[in-house]
Amino acid sequence: MIIFTLPNLPKKEAMHISQPAPAGLPLYNNCYSGLDTAVMEILPVSIHTCDNNGKITFYNSAAVKLWGQAPGTEKWCGAFNTYTAEGEPLDKEAIFNRMQTDGTPIPPTEIIIERPDGSVSFIMALVSVIYDGQGGTVGTIHMLMDISEKRSDNAALQQMLQRKAEENLLALKKSEERYHQMIDEVQDYAILLLDRNGFVLNWNKGAQKIKGYTEAEIVGQSFKIFYLTEDVIKKLPERLIEEAALNGRAEHEGWRMRKDGTTFWGSVVITALHDSNNNTIGFSKVTRDLTERKIAEDLLRSSSRDIEFRNKQLEEYAYVASHDLQEPLRKIQVFSEMLMENLDDREELIRYVDKISASAGRMTNLIKDVLKYSQLNAGEELFEKINLNVVLQNVLEDFDLLIEQRKVKLTVDNLPVLRGVPIQMHQLFSNLLSNAIKFSSTAPQISITASNPTDEDIAEIPLLNKGLPYVKIVFKDNGQGFDQDYADQVFKMFKRLDNTPGTGIGLALCKKITEGHNGCITVKSNPGDGAEFNIFLPLL
Repeated sequence: MIIFTLPNLPKKEAMHISQPAPAGLPLYNNCYSGLDTAVMEILPVSIHTCDNNGKITFYNSAAVKLWGQAPGTEKWCGAFNTYTAEGEPLDKEAIFNRMQTDGTPIPPTEIIIERPDGSVSFIMALVSVIYDGQGGTVGTIHMLMDISEKRSDNAALQQMLQRKAEENLLALKKSEERYHQMIDEVQDYAILLLDRNGFVLNWNKGAQKIKGYTEAEIVGQSFKIFYLTEDVIKKLPERLIEEAALNGRAEHEGWRMRKDGTTFWGSVVITALHDSNNNTIGFSKVTRDLTERKIAEDLLRSSSRDIEFRNKQLEEYAYVASHDLQEPLRKIQVFSEMLMENLDDREELIRYVDKISASAGRMTNLIKDVLKYSQLNAGEELFEKINLNVVLQNVLEDFDLLIEQRKVKLTVDNLPVLRGVPIQMHQLFSNLLSNAIKFSSTAPQISITASNPTDEDIAEIPLLNKGLPYVKIVFKDNGQGFDQDYADQVFKMFKRLDNTPGTGIGLALCKKITEGHNGCITVKSNPGDGAEFNIFLPLL
């Protein structure tokens, strides 16, 4: 153990005396008496003490003069920079940690200190450990003596330090040049630096290739220039900057604007840049042109929608073939049989031939509508102005034989004109009328009415667009009905509430048709009270 002692002063046991220090002089744990600190203050040699964490706890005037400054937050030494005798940066932390761990003092060592004004001195440093009364380490005491005048190589030292500084500066400059050259040569990514407010500070070749601006044209401009007008109005650029400042980075994909006014699909990553105190000083922004990928994805989605639409068409074609064409075909078969039985009655013969001809005409029109439906794409191309009275009349002609056989009492209101798909409106009315006849009593009574929906109707159906005018068409029968709890089930594919013949597709198709026309269909029923189907369709 080495106990550091000052000349001509009695040695204090374990260097620990609890007398108060003079006012204004910092002491570590009251290690020295007032006499000690007063003596150390007037000594011409630099003396300071540190705690176990390297914090300077005492220094005299000679230390301030040697360092060229009063210490601040520096650790272990108050000099601006410290070096080994060979001019390498001195790793003070590692040295003093080792010294405190094993208690080994540092022998007299030559070091170099640099002051804030850039001047340097050759120093002989003597450092020892301070112990408490129990032998525990409480810090270190340092004596620094300026031996620059005794060194014949002081000028060489200055030159050596200058040379090392120049070498370090040159290496840093070369490293920066290589980095900037690497960034500048990247052409697949637009890489740029923004200040804290989003103004462009630099520009690489990739940015010029993707965005079309030269560096001279864009440096100093706000990066908002790359965004579409609607995005600027929505303050998207500001929101991305704020997100990056808050979370460290922000990502976004969207359409961006080139210099020539054309657009590209850009994938953007904005990363916040910070100083040594973690303050945001700017942002890096990396943009990649993913237009080809975006076009491919959109094409894939469009193809998927088209395939889905074609599959729906196939379902509907199958239903038309198995259902909608059945009634005209059935009439042709029935009237053909009746014609054969009345060949001698010219008047009946002509009537039956007219019926057969009309049914065949209806089949022809249905087949034409189906072909037209198959040739058009999904969307507005299928829609046209439709008189629902004409649609209903065609459906009634298909069912006139069945209506006559079942002695159906039918009441029909005047129906409106609206935009729709003709074949689908025919399917909608045909399915609802067929359903009403099928489930009616021995004396079927069916009414088809049209009116404006009430406020309660609109409020009860959230699917309806509150800004559009609608018509409410009601198909009401006096059939067997069903429990209202099963109302949602009747519109599901292949669902039937009893053992009556049928596929369970008709009402599911009605729901799909009304929703495809931006409308909806609901049903109200009670066992024995018949059913009431309410169709809501927009008039525009």
